[in-house]
Amino acid sequence: MPGCTGVDPVPRGKVVDASGFDIRHSLPQQEDEFVVLMYHRVTKSEKPDFLPSALNCPVSRFLEHLTVLRKYCSILPLEEAWNLVREGRRLPPRTVVLTFDDCWYENMKTVLDPLAEAAIPATFFVSAGDIDREELHPDHRFYYLASQVGAEQLARGLQAILSPPSMIPPEETAPWKLRHWLERVLGYELASPQGCVFLDTLEKGLGAPSSAGMGKTLYMISDQVRSLLTYGVQVGNHTVNHRQLTALGEAEQRAELAEAQRILSALTGKPVRTLAYPYGLFNDISVKVAAELGHGCACTVIPGYNDGDTDPMRLCRIDVTRLPGQELTIRLLGATS
Repeated sequence: MPGCTGVDPVPRGKVVDASGFDIRHSLPQQEDEFVVLMYHRVTKSEKPDFLPSALNCPVSRFLEHLTVLRKYCSILPLEEAWNLVREGRRLPPRTVVLTFDDCWYENMKTVLDPLAEAAIPATFFVSAGDIDREELHPDHRFYYLASQVGAEQLARGLQAILSPPSMIPPEETAPWKLRHWLERVLGYELASPQGCVFLDTLEKGLGAPSSAGMGKTLYMISDQVRSLLTYGVQVGNHTVNHRQLTALGEAEQRAELAEAQRILSALTGKPVRTLAYPYGLFNDISVKVAAELGHGCACTVIPGYNDGDTDPMRLCRIDVTRLPGQELTIRLLGATS
């Protein structure tokens, strides 16, 4: 995938179908393998809001996943699973790790109590700059604007401020596709300082309702991040501003990772040794800097299982957000009744 410099899109020896499943694993996992599952926002409502649905997993589906995982799998913290493999020690049967990306307040309501009641560990990869954020993250602000004015008005508004004007391809009308197209045209991310200025101009030009203060309803605050540890949740690094690391030089990557480590360690009182690359994008510089800052392992979005041959700074991870419950989860894990 883009940004995965020096690694195969699919790890060697693994056969992955279109869903990201390793189809060799119709039998239980080997004793030296573990799988990392990725979630983002687990929502109370089945009805999508202005954020892309790919970010959202209905809590009903998440609870179905937990039922299957508790029945068939051994669920370990990320660091523990990797350390067992690294040390050549045997993993429990069908070892699984649960991870949640970003800084979603809603996960406090939907995820933590079920995990605690079942004594299931997890890792929250927290984007430190979203903690206590009152405004929307720039990516989310763009999605909000798109939802408020509609595709046609948004296209006209973009044409009015892009210089030179650029015709939006018809296939880019989905908000998340349009955001990526726009960033390519602009030559910078919306999450960058220049991007924030651009969004101010766009919002004014569209005459859209203000998004001021909406972050208070979406993102965790400091006390909530501190409380994660009481639920048996480990806190991992997801950078400060959720920037695409591959778009940054070494100094900027180091600043994003180091400052997030500092913020999260100060809040939790614990060292931060795990990392998830934002958008799954990384390069050799990212790997080098992350290791130098003391991260023992880092998660990608490359699908597959992890074993002793997996680079700890390039751990495979499978997005299960859209998988419809028990049957696909059982298939994913090779579980049998």
